[in-house]
Amino acid sequence: MTGIYSNALSGAFAAARREEVVASNVANLRSRGAPRDSDAPTAPDGTPLFRPGQVVETSNAGGGVRATVVAVDPTSIQQFEPDAADANAEGVVDRPNVDLGQQQTNQIVAQRSYEANLKVIQTAQELDKALLDIKS
Repeated sequence: MTGIYSNALSGAFAAARREEVVASNVANLRSRGAPRDSDAPTAPDGTPLFRPGQVVETSNAGGGVRATVVAVDPTSIQQFEPDAADANAEGVVDRPNVDLGQQQTNQIVAQRSYEANLKVIQTAQELDKALLDIKS
């Protein structure tokens, strides 16, 4: 039964990680994005550059899942915003490559995954209790 709990917990932790990444991406939607050809963490003026992430889940050999955050490729998209404070001379800014529709979908998937993994834990607890009742 220990494997059931560890598998379900790893799934719940992966779902929570997915929620964290979605929240970060949405919160930084209008932040200054890192240009595609730059690895710098900040702009020349010292402004932090945001790189949106996405969660990739892989199976562990012993069971369960591992959630790894990888950068979205391309990290930014150029938008024409001549009135933006961070626009260049041509009125173009780099904004994080964040698709709100995809973020909403990821949030729903994370929520349902979290709920499903908690249900597995609840069912395992009920099975443990039933087994103990049979043995007593």
